[in-house]
Amino acid sequence: MPLKKNFLILISDSGYGHRSAANAVAKAMQIQHPEDSNSVIVNPILEQQSPQPLKISEKNYDHLVTTNPKFYRFTYEISDSRPASGLVENVLTVALYGEMKQLIQDLHPNAILSTNLMYSNPTGVVLDSMEHRPPFYTTVTDFTDVHAMWFNDYPDRFFVASEEAHSKAIECGIDPQKITISGIPVNPDFATNQTPKSELRKKLGLDPKLTTLLFVGSPRVNGIFEHLEALETVSLPFLVVLIAGGDKELYEKVCERQWAFPIQVQNRVTNMPQWMLASDLLVTKAGGLILSEGLAAGLPILLIDYLPGQEEGNVRFVVDHKVGKVVESVDKFPALVIELLNDDQSYLKELSSNARQCGHPDSALVIAEALWKADEKGKI
Repeated sequence: MPLKKNFLILISDSGYGHRSAANAVAKAMQIQHPEDSNSVIVNPILEQQSPQPLKISEKNYDHLVTTNPKFYRFTYEISDSRPASGLVENVLTVALYGEMKQLIQDLHPNAILSTNLMYSNPTGVVLDSMEHRPPFYTTVTDFTDVHAMWFNDYPDRFFVASEEAHSKAIECGIDPQKITISGIPVNPDFATNQTPKSELRKKLGLDPKLTTLLFVGSPRVNGIFEHLEALETVSLPFLVVLIAGGDKELYEKVCERQWAFPIQVQNRVTNMPQWMLASDLLVTKAGGLILSEGLAAGLPILLIDYLPGQEEGNVRFVVDHKVGKVVESVDKFPALVIELLNDDQSYLKELSSNARQCGHPDSALVIAEALWKADEKGKI
């Protein structure tokens, strides 16, 4: 029996998308090569002996982006160039070099995938010091305003979400042959699901006849409760599913209230593809991963929140590709919902069709297979 191939997937927990993308690729690898692959997901900052300031920054990410968004935007924008990124990368390399080298030596991976921009330089420097260098890939988890630090010379291949990200990579000096537009990796269940929407709704306890509005939150999403309240002025038939995403305060507050429309409330779920594929409209924040999941499910998207700097490009992507709209204020939310649900839902169906064209439900499967073949074909 041949030895299993080992794959190292590097993540950060500053944002949910990096770990979710890693989980998606690991699941896809298990689907495609169940007997002879081993995917190891590691956060080198929190799980290795990294410097304490990095650990504190990682743990305090939620607090920073929610309480001081202007400062977050300033730091994001001031470092968004190759010269400025190079300075940050050098600091990260000094801070993480020893831990990264030990991690790679211990695992002996056949290939490495990074889902976070912080690891490109430290990993690349370590690999350049090795006699036998495994292929090193990166998957970029933003759509449009992609930070320059994603794009340095060390990775052998870049998986990006969009034409806009592809252009940014080329602008940063990346060889076009090293770039693949794969989409951000999402749970492969989006691609493999064969259950009709009506059956999914019955399975999840939803009325198959009612249009389903899916709200997805987290401790980083602002305004969900107020937008739910605003829906009570909409007289058209619909039902709401709220997945609070670990926001305990929101979950309890919504559960305690009596609503004028049918609503099902979940705190956390492990079957997000089913909930999305059972829904008709997604209401959420402009995070790269949640948008990728929505597009993979063919869902029109209403954005009620976004991070300044990093997620503004995601907002433009949604608007420019006509897959959804930005909710400018709570009082305008009911009118947008009515516009989507009126007239045989023709506008909703148009946005849904656009979303399916932009979605990449097989993204994780594509990336996993590329990793599998990487050490067979070399640096492709």
